[in-house]
Amino acid sequence: DGPVALGHRMLWTTPEALQEKQPLTDELGDLCLTLDGRVDNREELRQALEAGGLHLRTDTDAELVLRAYERWGEECPAHIIGDFAFALWDKRRRQLFCARDPLGVKPFYYRRDGHTFRFASEMQPFFQDAAVTRRPNLRLIGLYLLERYDDAEQTLYEGILRLPPSSSLVVRDGGLRQHRYWEADPARAVRYAGAAEYAGHFRDLFREAVRCRLRSP
Repeated sequence: DGPVALGHRMLWTTPEALQEKQPLTDELGDLCLTLDGRVDNREELRQALEAGGLHLRTDTDAELVLRAYERWGEECPAHIIGDFAFALWDKRRRQLFCARDPLGVKPFYYRRDGHTFRFASEMQPFFQDAAVTRRPNLRLIGLYLLERYDDAEQTLYEGILRLPPSSSLVVRDGGLRQHRYWEADPARAVRYAGAAEYAGHFRDLFREAVRCRLRSP
């Protein structure tokens, strides 16, 4: 779409992924998505989207993410449970919206060079462009050797950055805007009368966490 191009190579990790064709667009071609990920709260998300009047054409995770953006816009990552990294071109707003899952299980690398923004799920594709040089990030290498490598954005190559976990990124009008959409609340507490109730709550959460992931082969 003019200066914007998205590419995708399929990695089928769920039965639903066999139906996916990415990059995925909506009916009008105003939204275009490329997703590396898995949605675990599929039923809850589907019900919320259909309650909002949105029609799902397929049963794929990519469709759920695309429709989540259509309903909630830049707040959509907070409604998705799973491991994901995605980029979505919004033709109407002329912006690229990118997001990464809360724990950072799926990688998202990007490079901004003048008027060009590149992104990928691995670093190797960046070096296919002769304009991108392999300059080591000496500062970060030093911290790594000292076992002090705790930077969520820098990588071992200069100019190539990581989108931190629980974060989204908007590229628009030549600028970047980053937002952290989720943080663990260390002050939050669940109070029960006895150990049996704590154990029961944990067991319910654990069973649900396993159940929603069992569709993976």
